[in-house]
Amino acid sequence: MSRPRTHEQRLLADAAALVTRALTDLDAPAVGRLDLLEATAAGYAGWDLDDYRERFSRPGQVPADDVRVWGDKLLHLLDALPIPVPLALSALAHPQLDPGARRTAGAYYTDFRLAQHLAAQLPRTYRTGDRVIDLAAGSGMLLVALTLHVADGDRAAASRFVRDAVCGADLHGDALASTRAALAATVDDLDAVSALDERLVIGDSLTRPLAEWEALAPGGFAAAIGNPPWEKLKVTRHELLTSAGIDRHYGSDYTGHDDAAYDEARQRMLAYADELGARSRLQGKGEADLYKLFLELAARVVRPHGQLGLLLPAGLIRSQGTQPLREFLLDHAEALSLTVLENRASFFAIDTRFKFLAVVAQLTEANAGSTLSLHHAAGTGAGVLAQPAVEIDRTELRRLRPDLTVPEVRTADEWRIFARMSEQGVTLDHDSWRHSYLRELDMTNDKADFVCRASSSALPLVEGRMVHQHRVRAKAYRSGTGRAAVWEPLRLAAAAVAPQFWYPRRLLTPALEARTGDVRAGFCDVTGQTNERTLLAALIPAGVVCGNKVPTLTFDVDGLSTEEAATLWVALANSLPVDWAARRVVTTSMNYFLLRSLPLPALTRDEILRVIELADRLRQAEGARDADLWALGQDRAEIDAIAARSLGLDLADLEIVLNDFRLLDRGQPPLPGEERSTVTRDVALSALASELGEDAGTWRVRADRAQAQGAMPYVPSDYAKPTK
Repeated sequence: MSRPRTHEQRLLADAAALVTRALTDLDAPAVGRLDLLEATAAGYAGWDLDDYRERFSRPGQVPADDVRVWGDKLLHLLDALPIPVPLALSALAHPQLDPGARRTAGAYYTDFRLAQHLAAQLPRTYRTGDRVIDLAAGSGMLLVALTLHVADGDRAAASRFVRDAVCGADLHGDALASTRAALAATVDDLDAVSALDERLVIGDSLTRPLAEWEALAPGGFAAAIGNPPWEKLKVTRHELLTSAGIDRHYGSDYTGHDDAAYDEARQRMLAYADELGARSRLQGKGEADLYKLFLELAARVVRPHGQLGLLLPAGLIRSQGTQPLREFLLDHAEALSLTVLENRASFFAIDTRFKFLAVVAQLTEANAGSTLSLHHAAGTGAGVLAQPAVEIDRTELRRLRPDLTVPEVRTADEWRIFARMSEQGVTLDHDSWRHSYLRELDMTNDKADFVCRASSSALPLVEGRMVHQHRVRAKAYRSGTGRAAVWEPLRLAAAAVAPQFWYPRRLLTPALEARTGDVRAGFCDVTGQTNERTLLAALIPAGVVCGNKVPTLTFDVDGLSTEEAATLWVALANSLPVDWAARRVVTTSMNYFLLRSLPLPALTRDEILRVIELADRLRQAEGARDADLWALGQDRAEIDAIAARSLGLDLADLEIVLNDFRLLDRGQPPLPGEERSTVTRDVALSALASELGEDAGTWRVRADRAQAQGAMPYVPSDYAKPTK
């Protein structure tokens, strides 16, 4: 399978091909790439290449006259692109890593659009003596973008900034040589580059003594900009094999695995993590992560009132292990801006759903600001377009979200709705929801015990693909393994237990044997914020066991049986309001930490009994040949209406909530003259109007017309009959 290419790689494809052709023509080694980029920088900036090579000589350089010719050709190509030439040179200097090596290093190279967007949010003016740094500079993309931002077209200003202020650090000297060449393309004076060279520091920034940073910038740096490595400090068998060139996918067997090599690599990593942990104070629970360590380091080396400008994974605002860092930023930032970006614009060669942040903060020792600014932004062909900010009061956030996770709200109305739901609802941690959470089996560690044939001595194993809202038999296994496995969607009437694996009863622990003997709630923890639906919960029947992607919950709720309580939770978790709240805090995984933070409706006794009655009908419909889909849709709409009213939502609020579910009703016939069906929206709004004692009017008329067209609400697209 070919690797995905980034937007930047596509733009620079011809330039990269020319570099490869030049190295072949010159019979030059791979390091000759830097010679060519230096020649291109010289042609662009107008300084003398021979002077540069004399100042920064390296062994094995390609003769200057040879690379000048190719440098002119490369510059001609770059001049026609929407990327500033110095940034293009930085991009072309990136080492070409395979996916395994890239992941091991955590190296997700900075796209030129992100570099310009982040740099533009930092100050344009600096005082004499100010220093700025990138602690993991790579080939200098962000330092070049900041220099161009500060200079604003003035090459003399760029020279002063490079000469006096810019500092960079990286593990690899070759990377810093590329940083130097890319920054040289911004200046008109090589003396500035010579001064810069003394402040390009080779080594591990995370283990460098703080005194050395102080010597580089007495009193602290005025700004730290960066896109630090995004990788946990751990070694997995999968990554060890892929880094050795073995092609495999997650879930496949570990053929060719070297236990000794794995243990050795793991011990080295543990020792390194322990060393870094001893130096840190804000790393929280869980596995060490490089981006968290670099964020803490950056905060420590900037001066009071200094600026941070960092590209970081979105886990910063939603993970349990980043709570100390969130607390630090909320307590010590005079100004704090968080911009949520998604990888749909191909910034990185990873999943397009991946969320990350542009974090800009001005730090202070006291008098932190009262709000944080939350933006959403998207990539365009040449830049990043940000939406207006939502201002979130930090005191209110602390009250509503004690863990300080930041919901991804896009408008002030969305923040108002989320805040109201949080105030009106209760979470799983409330006394009314006493529960036990468990991942019953591990699909990796327990896999050796799985069997592939049904027998009376083994339990069917429920995997995440089999679970949908109110359904535990939503898909049937057909063939393949791991991510390559093929599963067939089963319509409601055709539901059947068709797992990939079974688990021997004799291997169940006593506690797990007792648990699998009861009905409990389960949910698929693999999900997506922009999926048709996000929180997928179902009642798990007795006599099956669940894999780790289907965590289960049992409940001890006053006045309800265990099964009734599980039925109630499943119904509320699948409701549109609670699902909307889930979409504000999740990206691709619904973990227990996030699940516990979701607001659940606090219902009256009568409402509880009614919701259980409705949800029980939904459960019984799975596999029933005579199920009435329209009636089941009405039942779901009534649950949604009860949940919405309890959480304080009115019709206008529910309309905003429904706007987030853009994939609903695919496969349903639209009303005449309309492009797509809105039957679920119409039925849900009609039900809430009735619940609130208001006129269902237009919504009821539209729902009736949709029914006449044959549309059915709440039917996932995978299970809908295709429309003509």
